[in-house]
Amino acid sequence: MRGGHGVKSHIAQLIGIGGAIFVGLLPTGRLASESLYLAAVLSCPLMRIGMLVTMLGHQDDHVHPGDDSEQGAVTTDPESAEAAPDHGLP
Repeated sequence: MRGGHGVKSHIAQLIGIGGAIFVGLLPTGRLASESLYLAAVLSCPLMRIGMLVTMLGHQDDHVHPGDDSEQGAVTTDPESAEAAPDHGLP
């Protein structure tokens, strides 16, 4: 897959995050088995948060000039905007 978004890449990142959590928990005095369990439990949500943050940073990469009308963009151009109905309100 392009861009390094394959399954192997995700598994490697998940193992890397889990390993970092495991190594970070060991100096806290926890047992290795408890640290490994917490690393396994915490690595998935942390990876999900990381993916959301990186995807939000790339959302503008897919906007191309001239695509505004196709994506339902709101325009402030008075010539192209429809006239609002006058209900007699100020």
